Amino acid sequence: MKLNPAISLICSILFSLIVSFSRVELLFFVPAVFLIFLNYKIFLKIVRKLLLLNFFIVVLSIFLYFETNIYEAINLFLKVNLIILFNLLLFFSSNGFDIVKGFKILRFPKKFVSTLYFTVRLIFELNIELKNIKNSLKARNFKPKIDIFTYKTYGNIFGVLFIKTVSKTNSLKESFLLRGFKDEIFLNCEASLKVTDLLLLSLFIVLFFIKVSS
Repeated sequence: MKLNPAISLICSILFSLIVSFSRVELLFFVPAVFLIFLNYKIFLKIVRKLLLLNFFIVVLSIFLYFETNIYEAINLFLKVNLIILFNLLLFFSSNGFDIVKGFKILRFPKKFVSTLYFTVRLIFELNIELKNIKNSLKARNFKPKIDIFTYKTYGNIFGVLFIKTVSKTNSLKESFLLRGFKDEIFLNCEASLKVTDLLLLSLFIVLFFIKVSS
């Protein structure tokens, strides 16, 4: 379920900061449970994505265990998982442009919003290109193995993507220069506040005051 991009950004930044500088408490799970309720239809997909990312989190926690103790390692493991889960719940259905809209609604500097827009657009187009290459390899019955042919194929893919990146960047730059671009991107940012946005924001206000007063 899509929320107001500006509210999502504010909640994401606040939640990440509060959890990063505190020990894990049950209180932190309240906004996450609320978002799980809103995203229950795609929750399994989100969990699958979180499990994939857990490989790096587990390695980091093991490293911390040897450096400090088991409690610090568990605390780090829970905190990182909670922050990533919360952000996945907020932005899993987003194509990236919602985040740009969020920064624009929050009136961030024009140059920052424009740079972010071009970055997201480039990632979006390269992602499409990568999917086309994958489909092409599947159509040719390519199966990755531990051999020179596979390494050469992946090397060629990275080379093609690099050339495409440079080419698309130049095309995008020329296209916007021809349109008289002056550091500002105009986006349709008409995003009204829904009841769910207000509820999520209220949860954060309560969470913030509890943490400040404790």
